[in-house]
Amino acid sequence: MSSWSDPARRFEPAEDVQLRAELRDLLGLGAQLETQPSMAAEASPELTALAEDLRREAQRRSRTQRKRPTWGLLAAAALPILAALGGLSGWGLQQKHRADALALQTQAQEQQLTQLASTHATEVARERQAKEAVVQQLQLASQRPGRRFEQNLVIPVEKPVKGGSEDFQRVKQKP
Repeated sequence: MSSWSDPARRFEPAEDVQLRAELRDLLGLGAQLETQPSMAAEASPELTALAEDLRREAQRRSRTQRKRPTWGLLAAAALPILAALGGLSGWGLQQKHRADALALQTQAQEQQLTQLASTHATEVARERQAKEAVVQQLQLASQRPGRRFEQNLVIPVEKPVKGGSEDFQRVKQKP
């Protein structure tokens, strides 16, 4: 196994890379460690102990890292879509109820109009029959001998005489 500070490591977890960068910053080495590989090979016992602590911490972090379940992420993404669908379905049901109520109201109005039309038709038929009966009676009466009817039947009405009415009271005097 190569040294813990070897920058040539290829398949290293991101936690290890981060911890190694933190260690370089704490030690004040920064980018010097990458440019001077001989210094990395000459590690003191304190640095080796610190490196082991950092390696253990990296392993602990990688084991305890919480991996989010895929279904939870999908559920969180689907929640706004489900809320929108729920809102649209509620609105659609409301519109359906309104349309049904309007259809029932229109049907009731059509039934009333049909009933009124049939009532009017029967009244018109009765009036027509009554007029025909009157015309027949007048024709029969005019055909009887001894009675003479005028061609135009007119009932004389006396027109009321127009005059001043005494039921009013003057409010203002004429000047």
